Amino acid sequence: MPYFDNHTHSTYSPDGKMTMEDAVLSSINTGLKGISVSDHYDIDIPGDRQVFVFNIGERNEKLRKLAEKYEGRITVMSGIEIGMQPHCIEKTKELLRENTFDNVIASVHFIEKSDPYFGEYYIGKEKKDAYRRYFESMYECMKKLEDFDILGHFDYIARYAPYNDRYVYYREFEDHIDAILKYLTENGKFLEINTKSYNTNDAHHTVLDTDIIKRYAELGGDAVSLGSDAHNTDRIGEGFAKYAAILKGCGIRYACRFVGRKPGFEKL
Repeated sequence: MPYFDNHTHSTYSPDGKMTMEDAVLSSINTGLKGISVSDHYDIDIPGDRQVFVFNIGERNEKLRKLAEKYEGRITVMSGIEIGMQPHCIEKTKELLRENTFDNVIASVHFIEKSDPYFGEYYIGKEKKDAYRRYFESMYECMKKLEDFDILGHFDYIARYAPYNDRYVYYREFEDHIDAILKYLTENGKFLEINTKSYNTNDAHHTVLDTDIIKRYAELGGDAVSLGSDAHNTDRIGEGFAKYAAILKGCGIRYACRFVGRKPGFEKL
């Protein structure tokens, strides 16, 4: 499988269940060309929750040694998944200025200081309003942050939603999705296809609306980032072959990867 998994989590993420070396070895066994360990870093998590921060310097040094150890067998990259919230953007910018990564994934995990994972965000909201506010927050944060490479799991809002039809459809949120896709394609950023979202073995799985991918391609997006969002070794590279074929059918030509914040491309 000649792709790079740009989105995995080690035990430096509080919900990670694999060491970085185990992740590297699993990636080699899976046949991947590269792996990016992109641990969670969310500043100012609302409520009494796990702290999603870690010692960046310590982790990056360990990754550097793993990259040396497995050189010639696989490319090991240092990534980070930055959680975007409007009131944390300046602190996030400072963090990114002070540290070095191969890639930066920007994601939204909290909206208006509320957490969709536990369901509280959806209370009292119809689907249209809940999703609209999510996309508006994403767009606002992206424009203010600027310093990122990949937009992580754009349809995360659907994973834990309580609605009968919780999936994200382009036709329902055309204006908001267009704004996001245009920003990405006009500013050299890449959309992530996060295969964890579409794992049918997960009760919280969603469905990829290919109309979104076709629109991304129409706007000039010819490459996406493939990420498994794996927190354990058996999900690394999950679904890549399946979604590579789907993406190709939507007009996407390449899977991207980053080394030193510079993109490279593998043909789908």
